Amino acid sequence: MRNALPTGISLRPITDHDKVFMAALYAANRQAELANFPFNDQQKTLFLQSQFEAQYRHYFTHYPSQRFTLIEQQGQPVGRLLVAEHPDHLRLVDIALLPSHQGLGIGSALLRQLQAEATTKALAIKLQVAPASPAQRLYQRLGFVAGEGDAFYLAMTWLPQTIAPAK
Repeated sequence: MRNALPTGISLRPITDHDKVFMAALYAANRQAELANFPFNDQQKTLFLQSQFEAQYRHYFTHYPSQRFTLIEQQGQPVGRLLVAEHPDHLRLVDIALLPSHQGLGIGSALLRQLQAEATTKALAIKLQVAPASPAQRLYQRLGFVAGEGDAFYLAMTWLPQTIAPAK
């Protein structure tokens, strides 16, 4: 399984200084969704900031000691990768790239790297994705299988060949 990152791409732990970038990343990835909202620009900014703060608190409260990494290209932040390790699986909490860095193979390489780790540890990878998210196609291409879901999230799981699927 190929697990090399594209040239110039690296990961480093997230620090408090990265919060401004992470808020901008969150906003950049929600622009299309907000285009249909009846908000003016100031309302959109306030809404995005409040939603980011809620997500940030949730992640760092519920996954306080996990691997939260910034994705950098040539030392500049371009995304984030949040992974929580449980005894029986790895949880892909979040992966996000700036729109300008999507579709370039960065996300696929990071997921393949996570799959190689999961294979070595004989762990499944679990995640949740919005049903309408284009990321769902990426996960399916990489062998993730859809499970239960609702209007907000679809559960997906990837199993290394060392683990037999549950019957």
